[in-house]
Amino acid sequence: MDRSTAHAQREEIPAPPLSLVWHSGALKLDDAVTIGAHPANQVSLEDRFVSGFHCRVFPATGRWRVKDLGSTNGTYVDGMRVAEAELDAGARLKVGMHELRIEKEAASKKLPSLPGVVTRDPALAPVLELLRRAAPSMLPVMILGESGSGKEVAARAVHDLSARASGPFVPLNCGAISHELAEAELFGHERGSFTGAITSAPGAFGAADGGTLFLDESGDLPLPLQVKLLRALEAGEVKPVGAPRPRAIDVRVVCATHQDLRHKVSDGSFREDLFYRLRGVTVELLPLRARPRDILPLAELFLPPRCTLAADARAALLGHRWPGNVRELRHVIQLAALLSESQVIRAGVLHFEGRPTYSPVVADREVLDSAIELRGRTLGELEELAIRGALRRHDGNRHAVSVELGIARSTLLRKLDQLGLRDMTAGARED
Repeated sequence: MDRSTAHAQREEIPAPPLSLVWHSGALKLDDAVTIGAHPANQVSLEDRFVSGFHCRVFPATGRWRVKDLGSTNGTYVDGMRVAEAELDAGARLKVGMHELRIEKEAASKKLPSLPGVVTRDPALAPVLELLRRAAPSMLPVMILGESGSGKEVAARAVHDLSARASGPFVPLNCGAISHELAEAELFGHERGSFTGAITSAPGAFGAADGGTLFLDESGDLPLPLQVKLLRALEAGEVKPVGAPRPRAIDVRVVCATHQDLRHKVSDGSFREDLFYRLRGVTVELLPLRARPRDILPLAELFLPPRCTLAADARAALLGHRWPGNVRELRHVIQLAALLSESQVIRAGVLHFEGRPTYSPVVADREVLDSAIELRGRTLGELEELAIRGALRRHDGNRHAVSVELGIARSTLLRKLDQLGLRDMTAGARED
């Protein structure tokens, strides 16, 4: 065996499975990672004492090492400033004001499985297990969590795991119904019971008979309706607006809210008796930033077929705080897929809170409209905004627009006709 062969074999020795853990996240060490203040790092730290690209952790001949990347304030391992050093389990890595720990990768445990729930982060395991246990019972379930954290997905999983799975699952957003029609929306109405009631309707309770009713944003229920909801839950019957008598109903209720219902009880805007009636089993979904291992699996779930994420895009996704949680992640991925010129999604087409990530290539070509606002818009609305912005930038030149958006000319023409935008290209020069 010559020296080159021996050296190659030594290089193939895998580094031990370790994790890099800090106060706001954890990352399994599968390959080299960079740490710094710039969002392109795999570990991005908001710290004025951390350089843009501060240090790099990488495998080397069966072990892990850290190398300082010329940072201003230095990299420290177990209290000692280093240019490069070996890292073992238990080592403490200090970067700016942040301390990161090197830990042994725990033996992987299979997470509880819920229908429709995509998760890899063990932080969510206790919540999933409690939902799995609660599903077969008739107990009401209250799901707490920030907006966009996946409360309806969890509620649907409870329904699918219950004996009512063959029955209907009816979601109702309590914050989106008018106070005037709230009772009819919830309990139904008879024909002619009020102006505009030209037919009878079963309401959410009637539609969910034999299944599950999901009351989203239940903290927004008006007080008069709370009284009637409590009566319906206690008596197992509802009285549609205009009906002469109540009728029996068989419904399991799952509710969700991002509000502090205890506080609403104390200030008198939510009934205490209803609060205790709804909170049979209470779980709280963690925000996406508290379960970072779910970010990339969810992002890949939202990608169109045959699309993939480039390394810089994956790093940018991991470095974002996700104030809009899973809903924001879905919008970011869907918009990026629309704007990307290829099936490999790069960081430059990722828009966070309406702003694109930094990318010199994208910035030079000016192919993104930084004014696109994500929150509250559908994918169709985002698509229209992207097309309008591209038309303005290229003075209606259809060829340039189709190249920028990465879509065929025939597809662009069809979308222009659908949106009534063909006139914006009239008289434009075609390349």
